[in-house]
Amino acid sequence: MKKKQTQTNQGERLLSPEKVDAILAGAMQEFLANGYAATTMDKVTAAAGVSKTTVYSYFQDKERLFIALIEQLAQKKCRAIFNPQDPQFMKGEPETVLRYLATNILDQINNEQEVLNLVRLIIGESGRFPLLAQEFVRNVDKPALELLSQYFTEHPELQLPDPEVAARIFIGTLIHFTIIQDMLHSHQLLPMTRDRLIAHLINLLTSNQLPKTPTVNQYSGTRQKSPRRKRTASGKFKMDYGCEPKHLRSIRLTDTAWEKLAELASENGLTRSEAIEIFARNGTLDEQN
Repeated sequence: MKKKQTQTNQGERLLSPEKVDAILAGAMQEFLANGYAATTMDKVTAAAGVSKTTVYSYFQDKERLFIALIEQLAQKKCRAIFNPQDPQFMKGEPETVLRYLATNILDQINNEQEVLNLVRLIIGESGRFPLLAQEFVRNVDKPALELLSQYFTEHPELQLPDPEVAARIFIGTLIHFTIIQDMLHSHQLLPMTRDRLIAHLINLLTSNQLPKTPTVNQYSGTRQKSPRRKRTASGKFKMDYGCEPKHLRSIRLTDTAWEKLAELASENGLTRSEAIEIFARNGTLDEQN
């Protein structure tokens, strides 16, 4: 008989996801109304409109039921923002990505009063039930911080010395803003628009970002030998670089000077360094002078 009942419960678990939703909705209602300690499985059963057997077939006790609520919150709200399976996840310029994340995090929290109430409940019950608070952090905060820390690590151009600290600054700023503005009802006591907060938070994290520049060898302009300049009939050099940018002209002329120095040094049996030293001392390569 027990074996048959177990098989029935397992089949019900697989075939009735709507009953799971009904139980979780009833549990959310009772937890928010009565708190964790005062909520009983009987109250959840009544609120969900299912039998006690059905409730216990899905959730063995009140703690597991509450953890299931946290997991549901993480899946529906948090993973909608931090979704590594999305091919466009965290794609684009850092400023754009961070603005998108900050805006959506605040939207997901502030537009759902039920979410705010659940977080308030978890904080309020954390003293007596620390394991439930840890479960919330494990399912909600920890994955978000890890993904954001990884993002900062993969973007060294931001020049953030500690990606993990940077991730905490980002998430922590948004959480503190929500607590002050919406949970502690202090938006008039400490007024701050969210657009202002987000703009300055992003500026803080991207202010040292290195500009994107094409990878070019800094000596590429000096690799080719400068051609000999042509002379006019009177013997003067022709202008062959009138339209050339000044810095490129300087590079090319410097190349020519170094080549000429090398020739003179070779003719006198000297190295370039020796030729420079003698010329600096005597004004000529003639050591007799």
